Amino acid sequence: MTKRVHILSAVNAANVSKSGSVYTIKDVCGAVDDIVMNGRLYPADQLAAGIASLEGKPAPAGHPKNSAGQHISALNGEALASAWIGSYAKNARHTAGRTLVDVVVNEAQAKAHPDGAKLIERLDAAIAGTNAEPIHVSTGLMLDEIKANGESLGKKYSTIATNLRYDHLAILLNESGAGTPEQGVGMFLNSAGEPEEVETVEVNHAPEDKRNAGLLGWIRSMFTNSDEISFDQISEGLRALLPENAYPREVFQRYFVWCDYKADKLYQQDYAVDSEGSVALLGQAVEVRRKVEYEPITNHERVDPVKDKILAALNAAGIQSAGLDDAQLLTAYNSLIAKPHTDALTAANSKLAAMELAANAAADAELTALATSLAVNTSLTADDFKAMGLARCKELASAAKAAPVVTGNAGKAADEFAGYSLNSLNKEAK
Repeated sequence: MTKRVHILSAVNAANVSKSGSVYTIKDVCGAVDDIVMNGRLYPADQLAAGIASLEGKPAPAGHPKNSAGQHISALNGEALASAWIGSYAKNARHTAGRTLVDVVVNEAQAKAHPDGAKLIERLDAAIAGTNAEPIHVSTGLMLDEIKANGESLGKKYSTIATNLRYDHLAILLNESGAGTPEQGVGMFLNSAGEPEEVETVEVNHAPEDKRNAGLLGWIRSMFTNSDEISFDQISEGLRALLPENAYPREVFQRYFVWCDYKADKLYQQDYAVDSEGSVALLGQAVEVRRKVEYEPITNHERVDPVKDKILAALNAAGIQSAGLDDAQLLTAYNSLIAKPHTDALTAANSKLAAMELAANAAADAELTALATSLAVNTSLTADDFKAMGLARCKELASAAKAAPVVTGNAGKAADEFAGYSLNSLNKEAK
């Protein structure tokens, strides 16, 4: 489901600078990794993928509305005519766990609009140090929402934001509740002229209190008076001790993690707090990297002893099972079980083939010998006898007449009256 969201944020007045006739509001934070706002998770990978769409988008005076009071896209002609103050988003980036962007304001173009003139006054006061109040901004974007339940940074969520597409970054000067915005729902008029809900949420990018995280943290909380010094006191004290481009990310009981968002690096460093609330850094900062782990919910997992047996057998045989689905695991297991029988059958077939080859060779040798013998003193050749086959040659060799042609009379027809005597007939007549 596509949703339209306005994310409210605040910028430190110290982040405002001017060069010639161009003002720059640096490091506007749109969101932090894995934050949960209004029951929706904003994952780090989705924030990183979507931030590029904010580059070059308008930064109007407030969220643009049409004459009927409905929110419209900042790229709409009516929005450009009524809310354009010569400012736009630049250098949009995702770094050190946050989405950041700079806002560039053209002085001459801003002064041509009443709200733009107010913004110039506000920026001049921030540079001069006469107004140190935060400058409130709000990013307008669209996202695709998917249903999912979980918990992140101590907050539960029921949906996940994906495919973020930014429309604008509004500078809030006249809108009520800009200093302490509340979550709510308004109306947005889409490009088809149809009204849609637009949701307003506030991003909290303050450091996370993890002083009592884990079992040891809970035990310490039971036997110490850490509550006498507030978390805000500690975090502000730590922030004051960090370099200009750094801020505390997570504060634990004896150490904290801070971020240098210019270098896009995270560091861990020990700290101490005395009885009067003064904060001091201890030792050297050590560069670290953020690691997210997901553990299976074992009490809801279904135990499959057959699958466990299959995995154990494959692992014992040295067969890689990682990445295989159930069907592939079953195929691999069946192949493993059938392997001994397959190997035995292959060996038997090889022996039979060898025996058959030897028998054929012996038969060929016997046939050659018989054919050669039978062809002696005949008009037939050895090949003629070979063509008759071994069995026929054996019959011819064992017969009284080995061939249809009488041996010893090559080239002559047989005498059918041989051994016949006429005298014997006369004697029988008498």
